[in-house]
Amino acid sequence: MRSAVFFAVLFVLAFFCASISDLRGQSRTNQSGTGGINEIRGRVYLPNGKSPDEPFEIELQGNFTSLKVWSDRSGSFSFLNLAPGNYTVIIEGGEQFETFREYTTIDTEAQTATVRIAPIPKVINVPVYLQFKKDRRDEILKNEVINAKWANVPKDAMDSYNHAIELIKSNKSDQAVVELRKAIQISPSFAPAHTALGKLFMLTGRLDEAIPEFEAAVRYDASDFDARLNYGIALLNKRELPNAKAELSQAADINKSAITPRYYLGLLFIQTKELDSAQKEMEEAKQLAGTKIFPLLHRYLGGIYMAKRLNKEAVAELETYIHQDPNAKDADRIKQTITDLKSKLN
Repeated sequence: MRSAVFFAVLFVLAFFCASISDLRGQSRTNQSGTGGINEIRGRVYLPNGKSPDEPFEIELQGNFTSLKVWSDRSGSFSFLNLAPGNYTVIIEGGEQFETFREYTTIDTEAQTATVRIAPIPKVINVPVYLQFKKDRRDEILKNEVINAKWANVPKDAMDSYNHAIELIKSNKSDQAVVELRKAIQISPSFAPAHTALGKLFMLTGRLDEAIPEFEAAVRYDASDFDARLNYGIALLNKRELPNAKAELSQAADINKSAITPRYYLGLLFIQTKELDSAQKEMEEAKQLAGTKIFPLLHRYLGGIYMAKRLNKEAVAELETYIHQDPNAKDADRIKQTITDLKSKLN
């Protein structure tokens, strides 16, 4: 029995991670071209200025064709053998990032009537700066209304906090950080300011700075659901799994109708190879979600069912995933998986 569970865990982890590990081995260069000698190259940057840990698929549209390539470990990519013309570099940002589009032109070499000049290869650089989707920034504003327990916070601290919230709405994160730090300096125990600051750091990938803010928030207000949840997510990203489990579990207890802590607990149990616990959390999250759109929940639950050979249930979840996110990057692979599973049912 232990051996069967072990291989089931390996299967589900492979299902979730195969696409990334396979892509890391691919070249960052597409040499198919459009019948020319030119190159368009670039590099992908996250909002914090760092290179992404995972590859991104880059599409180049132009000259009645579409070429694709995956970025390498440094975020770099290139398209070779391109003819003169108009091109568009496109990256679908998925659930986290805005779709990136950059238009560029490779000019035709000028020629004279009497002397033909050998064309010189042109290299066009297209840096890709990804931006978080607006709804990610809006998450910070969910707890904008301050609980009455903070009625005695000094006015200057509250003013700085409210000013920070307005700056976040205007996508002025750096200025918001300054205001939140002012609020904390005036009133160190003002938990909502710590929570908002931690979430801002999370959005820019600064986990080492986010975690102490969430830790302070829950120290000053143990019932702060938002702080507990994001603290758990930050710890999960740092792979501090026991502490992440504790914080996410407390968040789930504070708000028993919340989907997100159950979902992240499910992800945590997948990492710790506890499939029964992962299934329990994901199924509870699904029940809480009801008719809400939450595609990744169905993707992971489908993978868990596959690992446990519950093929009928896996098909249902994976079909729901494709229905809710038809343009998902792994849509073709998931559709093939569904076909394979259905063939086993017949």
